[in-house]
Amino acid sequence: MFRERMQSLFRSRDHKRIMLVGLYSASILILAMLTLMALGMGYPALFYFKLTMTLLLTLLFLAFCRSRNTPLFAILFLLLMEIESSSAMIDPHFYNFATVYPFFHILGFFFFFRLKTAAWMTVGHFIYWGAVSAYGLKSFVGHPLFHMVPLLNMFMSSILVVFIALFYHISTEMTYAELERSNRQKEILLKEIHHRIKNNLNRIASLLGLQILSLRHRNADPPETALQKSKLRIEAMAMVHDALYRSNDLERIDFAIYARQLLKLIGQAFGRPLPFQLEVHDGALPLDRMLKIGMILNELYTNSLKYATEHPQHGLKVVITLTHEAEEYRLTYHQRNHREIDLDALEKSPGLGMKLIRLAAGEIHGSLDLANDRGLRVTLTFPA
Repeated sequence: MFRERMQSLFRSRDHKRIMLVGLYSASILILAMLTLMALGMGYPALFYFKLTMTLLLTLLFLAFCRSRNTPLFAILFLLLMEIESSSAMIDPHFYNFATVYPFFHILGFFFFFRLKTAAWMTVGHFIYWGAVSAYGLKSFVGHPLFHMVPLLNMFMSSILVVFIALFYHISTEMTYAELERSNRQKEILLKEIHHRIKNNLNRIASLLGLQILSLRHRNADPPETALQKSKLRIEAMAMVHDALYRSNDLERIDFAIYARQLLKLIGQAFGRPLPFQLEVHDGALPLDRMLKIGMILNELYTNSLKYATEHPQHGLKVVITLTHEAEEYRLTYHQRNHREIDLDALEKSPGLGMKLIRLAAGEIHGSLDLANDRGLRVTLTFPA
């Protein structure tokens, strides 16, 4: 049980907890060795003092392993170390067997506690050791510790340690704060990726379900054509994620680059690319909207290719325009030719294409307008 607790402490992501475990373990080991040395060298007072400190630290360490309250047990540890350091004033042998010098405690203040708390603890440390030094100078004349030179030496060393600890604290806290912020962003991003994958898989399942229903209609596309269209719809969705992966911006996608790649892919799939022209102004769109717009473009361009195949005598050219005005975007798909389009028949078509266009437009809160203007003009207006 104890071994498992120790392993869990060292595997902790809390660096302060790991440091405190190390300090307790090292201090107990050193104090135990000094206890044995005092016993072997015949210093009974020193032996009992070091033994008491070793037992107290061991009990605190076992309690810490159970509670894992790092700030509380850090304070108790530093307090015991202050007492242990103060023992140097009792007897010259205590001075020779000192475990840690007082100025090292300052590092502990700035490591385990917030800057304001550490500053107040440092002030208390200086007051305490000022009182100990004054008492020692008065009461222990000739004591090797209580002379002005070693005391000034210790004071100057403590000032140096304060600056080291202060800059260490600032740099460490800034680094850990940045790491925590980065980890939180990665966790959020990972959840968002899983959420998008789930949504896309659900969308694919819905598309295939709608395609199955449309196949039951007597005027439906042949199964081979229906499968090809379903494949293109899935690839249109995949291309959005590919564009996002290749972009430096993880939130927005360049419309012109995506639309050009998508239309080329569809043209290659049908074996007959149709000339198209892109006129885009301020065309970086969020991923979710680009998915819907990609679906709309896929259906419209596929229909244009089908129309061009059925009526090769009518020269076709597709012009796609995206503009940003005030609080809305306006996407225009213009299938230019010299033939009137039966808009009613297009709206009432039993095929899946127009249904998906309407569905995708509704999902981005857009309005759709179909008109005859030297060919079919589809205008999608959606909020920015």
